[in-house]
Amino acid sequence: MMRWGSIIFSLPVILLLSLYGWELSAVNDCIDQGLSYSFDLGQCIDEKQDVKSPYYARHTFFVNSMLLLSVLGSLLMTASMIQRGMTRN
Repeated sequence: MMRWGSIIFSLPVILLLSLYGWELSAVNDCIDQGLSYSFDLGQCIDEKQDVKSPYYARHTFFVNSMLLLSVLGSLLMTASMIQRGMTRN
């Protein structure tokens, strides 16, 4: 149970950070080219765009689901530690 809790705890966070970093990299590439990034289209555009919405605002359900899954993993790890007790090998 400890192993599954660790996996369920860490994978959603790694996935969220990877997706956020991937999108941030695309935005920075557009800015380096002197263009703007359209979050709706997912690509660089020539127009000036002043609206900057955070990743969480655009993907609320996905982010909340991943964080809830991570909390479930931490609860599994905690339950496993309590079940195992204070024994040392």
